[in-house]
Amino acid sequence: MKSFKPEMTMERAKQYLQTIESETIADITPIEMGELSKVFRYRLGTQSFVIHFKSGNETVDKVKLISDRYSSVMPIPRIVKVGTYDGLPYTITEQAAGVSVIMQPKEEIVRVIPDLIKQFAAMNQVRVDHTSGYGWITPSGEATSTSWTDWLASTFKEEQEGFYEGWTSLFESSFLEKNVFDQTYAAMIDLAQYAPKERYLVHGDFHLGNMLSDDGRITAIVDWEMAMYGDFMFDAAVLHLWVPQIGFPHRLREFWEREGKEIAHFEKRLLSYQLFKGLDGLRFYAKKGDKPSYEFMKSHLIPLLKQAE
Repeated sequence: MKSFKPEMTMERAKQYLQTIESETIADITPIEMGELSKVFRYRLGTQSFVIHFKSGNETVDKVKLISDRYSSVMPIPRIVKVGTYDGLPYTITEQAAGVSVIMQPKEEIVRVIPDLIKQFAAMNQVRVDHTSGYGWITPSGEATSTSWTDWLASTFKEEQEGFYEGWTSLFESSFLEKNVFDQTYAAMIDLAQYAPKERYLVHGDFHLGNMLSDDGRITAIVDWEMAMYGDFMFDAAVLHLWVPQIGFPHRLREFWEREGKEIAHFEKRLLSYQLFKGLDGLRFYAKKGDKPSYEFMKSHLIPLLKQAE
């Protein structure tokens, strides 16, 4: 099975950190997080920080911009340093209080949901009218697609750059099934017509592993590498795909209704973006050679496709 993370041992990370930082580091420990970065926590004097070593520098400037622009109004850990050492890009952020939500007992996950909904609603209120475009946010703070549905479609075009360049060869070289892929794509695009034209800040990988909490409160939302401008229901769909048992989207709708607000075409948008994320998961796991995860994602998609019929 392939790994897309950079090669980084504990000893090598310690050596790099000691060169990057001017003071003596202590208590360096690895953090299992994400598919594309190697992450370590460490202490510098009385403060704790987190360093992300990345395979490429495509997202370094982007996440720094997100941190600079929105950490004052959202629980985003502040990035204090970015750079490249020995050809390896990195970002260093302040360590937020709390523990990854996904690592906590079920009762603690349930306890944090009300605050998670409030944080999500606050993210929905972040002003993005000083920016333009839909889809991936570039290091300039803009996005390049002319509509949200155009961006959804473009993500699976044959011609791609970077990580997914030449991805359609996976239909021949891996277990990626073209009939399943095409059926899912068609259903996703059909439902995407119900998306609003309004633009919102979207995290893009909104799941419990990318959130920290302490004493029933969300203390940090991390890993903004996939941030975009588009439909806020995308994030609700991602979270629901991974942990449907907490019923996040429906709790969110109830919260909005109590505020006198309505989410138009709620079910169609929720279904469309679950299909999108599942589709992207099939492609990713095929590229990685991870058949069990591929089959797991496929098992989630089959009942969703039946809903879309």
